[in-house]
Amino acid sequence: MAHRGLARAAGCAGVLTLVLTACATPPQVAPPSPLSNDLAAVRADPAAAAPEPLPTGMASSIVYVRNGNPDGTASIPLAAQEATTSAPDHVVGTGTAASCTSEALASAVRGGGVVTFNCGASPLTINLTQTLMLCNTDTCQHPWQGGTPVERLVVDGGNLITISGQDQRGIFYANSCEESFGWLSGRCDLETRPAVVFQNITLTHGNATSSPAGVDPIEGGGAIAMRGGSFTAYNVSFIDNRCMVASSDGGGGAVRLTGQQGTSYIVNSTLDGNRCANGGAISGLHASVQVLNSMVTNNTATGSGASSGQGGNGGALYGDGNLYHYLVDGTIISGNYADEGGPGIFYVSNNRTGTLTIRDSTIVDNTGENFYTAPYRDIFYLGGGFTVSGSTVQ
Repeated sequence: MAHRGLARAAGCAGVLTLVLTACATPPQVAPPSPLSNDLAAVRADPAAAAPEPLPTGMASSIVYVRNGNPDGTASIPLAAQEATTSAPDHVVGTGTAASCTSEALASAVRGGGVVTFNCGASPLTINLTQTLMLCNTDTCQHPWQGGTPVERLVVDGGNLITISGQDQRGIFYANSCEESFGWLSGRCDLETRPAVVFQNITLTHGNATSSPAGVDPIEGGGAIAMRGGSFTAYNVSFIDNRCMVASSDGGGGAVRLTGQQGTSYIVNSTLDGNRCANGGAISGLHASVQVLNSMVTNNTATGSGASSGQGGNGGALYGDGNLYHYLVDGTIISGNYADEGGPGIFYVSNNRTGTLTIRDSTIVDNTGENFYTAPYRDIFYLGGGFTVSGSTVQ
């Protein structure tokens, strides 16, 4: 029987060797180019790629708690801690719910800086009429045209704000290689700016089945879609976001991160009920991600046939690329579903240089797997190093 083709690493953009000067020909960003792994043997025998068995515990059920994992003990790196917002650059609203509009929020986000809200004392949902977009400069013009590079964007909901895509559009989009946002250099593929932080907020009902009109597609990310830069979610609830139902490599029902040179963080956060072709909650392509003290529950990889088909890998977390690293620490991953590989975590480093580390976490009761890395049915892994410590993993 012909195998359905499992993990294929789609490259993000290939390495660019461009030099950009004022008025020069703009950089040409290559489309994703696939690398391949011959995983037919794994498809036929799911235990074929198994490493030496690692110590593991078992559990049958988890009590789910939102707002991250309160029992998580992971240390939070300085770069991933809650951002200071005492001197905001932009305040959305003038004290009433009616003043906190989609248009006001989009305008505040576009040029970067620290964004807070003044919408009254009661919780408020802002229903987006457009996807929030962040330019790479304050004017969306190239620096040689006068734009000032955006170093960071912080959006702090003050534990009162929910942003909804109304199941019609993605919530947030940023792209270091999008021309209309201003290129910062001729090596947009290596750009580590802007650093994006969402904190103390709920992001719900984002829909990135299609990318926003007029910009390059990132192929996923119902709540957050980013190429380049870096991303941190601190005390964020990602609830019921989605993207395309079927795709060989696209994904990230809640978060899609591609082509990042630094590390992105999901901290003290909850990702529940999100769905996409791959990576029901999170999809990383050539992007290192740390998931710390968080809850990742009830997410679904909706595709089937794996990478030679239409996805179905990574019910909760999906990672693909070469030299990139995933760390799951102090986190519960449970109740997620994938029809193909890794209902809990799907991780492939094509050149076997990347690593997956699971520390002081619980990964249980994820279902649907068609192939896996024994002794863990909840995980599929190919890479340069796989470590499990202090964790309960099925």
